[in-house]
Amino acid sequence: MRKCTIVFILYGFFGYSQSWEVKSHPNNRKMAIFKNGQQISSYRFSEVSELSEGVCYVAEGDLYGYLNSDGKLLTPYQFAIASNFKKGFALVGDSLYQNILTRQMKLILPQAYVRVRLPKFGLILVRSKEGLWGAYDVKGNLKLPVIYSLPPYLINENRIIIKLANEYGLIDSENNIIFNPSYQYISPKGYGYKSGIYLRLFQ
Repeated sequence: MRKCTIVFILYGFFGYSQSWEVKSHPNNRKMAIFKNGQQISSYRFSEVSELSEGVCYVAEGDLYGYLNSDGKLLTPYQFAIASNFKKGFALVGDSLYQNILTRQMKLILPQAYVRVRLPKFGLILVRSKEGLWGAYDVKGNLKLPVIYSLPPYLINENRIIIKLANEYGLIDSENNIIFNPSYQYISPKGYGYKSGIYLRLFQ
């Protein structure tokens, strides 16, 4: 079996680089991590992701946990779904629900949502088991009630297109109504369609 080596270069604050490598054992599929040529873990991982924001996810068996670039385990092996960090957040989940993990290795949301999206404009879109959508902020506060039939379309913090039952409306990130849900469609370019007529709602 060929030995597999993945090499990442880490750039520090002072302009020098460090190597961070993932190597497969020559006799089995287990992987180990090497930093600056020194082995910092045993050959025990079944999967190791690329480094992202100084963190990677690893698997021992069927569950994932997170390591830092020194090989320190930051979380238990508890996730059935794991992803790389992006702008301080990672999408994780168990066999039933998804969640958002912070760089402090804290879960933001209640374990109640079957679909979750990474934050955009400070909002995390969530979908319930019943198929309805809402949103939380990155501190875990419910901002948009979980009542909408499609994922809210985030134009920006002040303009969010929602669909309630069969009608479209416009709200802001505090769930304040800008246009009541009374349109057959609202486009991201600001047009609302109602009774066969397109109306300019915003620019």
